Amino acid sequence: MVITIPFLIGLIWLIFNIQFLKKLRVAQHNDLKISVLVPLRNEETHVHELMMSLKNVTYKNAEFILYDDDSTDCTAQLIEERLHEDTRFRMIRGKALPEGWRGKPHACQVLADEASGDVLLWIDADVTLQKKTLEAVATMFTQPIDALTGFPRFKASNVLECLLTPLLHFFVYFHLPIALANHQRMVAATAASGAFIAIRKEVYEEIGGHASVKDAVVEDVALFRILKHHDKKAMLYNITDFVSCAMYANRQETWQGFQKNCFRGINHSYLTGIFLVVFYFLYFVSPVGLAIYGVFITKYVLLVPLVCITLMRLISDLLAKKLNIYTLLMPVSAIVYCVLLITTMIRTVRQKNTYWKGRIL
Repeated sequence: MVITIPFLIGLIWLIFNIQFLKKLRVAQHNDLKISVLVPLRNEETHVHELMMSLKNVTYKNAEFILYDDDSTDCTAQLIEERLHEDTRFRMIRGKALPEGWRGKPHACQVLADEASGDVLLWIDADVTLQKKTLEAVATMFTQPIDALTGFPRFKASNVLECLLTPLLHFFVYFHLPIALANHQRMVAATAASGAFIAIRKEVYEEIGGHASVKDAVVEDVALFRILKHHDKKAMLYNITDFVSCAMYANRQETWQGFQKNCFRGINHSYLTGIFLVVFYFLYFVSPVGLAIYGVFITKYVLLVPLVCITLMRLISDLLAKKLNIYTLLMPVSAIVYCVLLITTMIRTVRQKNTYWKGRIL
């Protein structure tokens, strides 16, 4: 039936699109010095696992600089207690946020100013690295690229996170033309994850560093757009073999974290937001009704849309290393995402503030 065609096209497109996403890998690498830069604000629950993973990294020509961004909890104390465990560790204490700066860009800029590496690698405090991650980064920078990023394998601690975090990978595989993102300087085709961004230091300084995006909430995408404006080669990789991330501690954090980015990610366009809500309901929710109706009238071809969107999610979750029972619940994930986006748009209309780590965004 004609109604199945858009879903078959979507499945074919996703399979075609992911062919252009290369995996981070270890091969022949040079001895570039890599500065691993970690901004932390009220991250006491992540300090232990973060520093353990950094300590276990085998790449020797590296430095690990941790920036305590005026935390109000025990983050700084916990870092200080472990600095002696590895000579590569160093800590910087932050001060009050300067006028005109957002917290994350300012922290990233301060870290870059203190770094001495050939390559600057920013990671979030909730990220853990595998032992050979920096060897893989060094391998990639033997090639003519200026920056790389990727979405880590997400660890989920609650049902809401299980439903939403796999969509971060799915959005890339389904919506982003990866060939254009990686092989053209097309600014509109840009994706980046602030959890893992590596840039050659001379290139970072040339584009003006994070000062060029100092007031951006979604500073990672803004920075990669600046790179493309300067005709630099910024690449998106599959990094799930080397990097994992425990983003949120509970449902409230999950909701606030996704609220922080979902509407800003579409440039606060209400028209785009409404289109996405309608599209996601029609494309990812309505197949459930079609399948039930198809079984009821014994027209099993109406199950094809549900099979297609499930296969799309299956492929995405396999690449993201997130294959589990929630893989079968793409319609539920789509509903939750739509509710999230609608709620965020309403909050924006009402001019209600969004808070993150104790700061107004």
